[in-house]
Amino acid sequence: MPSLTHGSQQRKPWYKEPGPWLVALGPACVVVGSLFCVYLAFSREDDLVTQNYYQAGQTINERMHEDAKAKALGLDGQLTIDVAKGQVSLKLDNPKNQQLPPVLQLDLAHPTQEKLDQHVVLGKTEGAVYIANIEPTRATRWHVMVENQDQWRMEGEWNARNGNVIHILPSAPTTAPADN
Repeated sequence: MPSLTHGSQQRKPWYKEPGPWLVALGPACVVVGSLFCVYLAFSREDDLVTQNYYQAGQTINERMHEDAKAKALGLDGQLTIDVAKGQVSLKLDNPKNQQLPPVLQLDLAHPTQEKLDQHVVLGKTEGAVYIANIEPTRATRWHVMVENQDQWRMEGEWNARNGNVIHILPSAPTTAPADN
């Protein structure tokens, strides 16, 4: 029977071997990645979800009345947005020659990033033309809404790829507004 001498190799402890560390590396990466995902989920606010969803739902009937009023007046318009210069102009078509207000509210809402939204007041210049300055931005898409102090409103979608001019119209309600 051979005996062990000083020349034979002795086994190293497990923590000095590379095999167990390579096996543990995979689960360790998964744990670190999961903790990073948890950090991202809780450190950023979700802009896609409105905080006042109940209140937003309550205003649907009011919005539908405003759309119906603009449609009854026959209003529509062309909005020109120059993001580089920071200017917008609105030319309203007013077939019934209604008296137009001196100012209109323009809301430019980005579909996913609330920090890119802009709310400006359009001032009337001559005839049915309104102008305003906006902040230069990198936004390439907005939901556009023009309204007259909760009396009527018109909407449109602006996409930079389609040019600077968009046609805005009263929204077509899917159902008749309920009178409350």
